[in-house]
Parts: sequence; structure tokens; C-alpha cells
Amino acid sequence: MTQLAARAWEVLAAVPDPEIPVLSVVDLGIVRDVTESADGRGVEVTLTPTYSGCPATEVIASDVEAALAAVYDEV
Repeated sequence: MTQLAARAWEVLAAVPDPEIPVLSVVDLGIVRDVTESADGRGVEVTLTPTYSGCPATEVIASDVEAALAAVYDEV
């Protein structure tokens, strides 16, 4: 893991679950993978909801994207 990818994981650890805000998306285990671009300016995150019908999936994706956009040029 590069230093920037470590920073991405730190950012994600601060993104709260919209239904249980005392837990982060990392705590929930829904962040499956974080891959950054070769130049370190972009990041791709793979999220897997806790169940397929999770009503908060779109909110979580939006929150993750917004948080990472503060650190990366492309999310």
C-alpha cells in the first residue's frame, strides 16, 4: 500500500454509515478494495453493501466519493 492509499483508507475510516453513524464504512467492512492510479492522483474504491437491498447504498457511495474528492483529483 502506498502512502496515498493509506491516506485514502484514513479518509474512508472517517466516513460514517448513514444508518449507524457511530460506525464508519470501514468498520462495517463494506470497503473491499482501494486502488490508486499510477500517478497517485486518482483512486477507485470497491464497495460491497452489507446486503443487496441496502437502502443506504447510494448515500454511502456519494459520501465516500465526496470525502475522497477532497484528497484525490479523480474518484
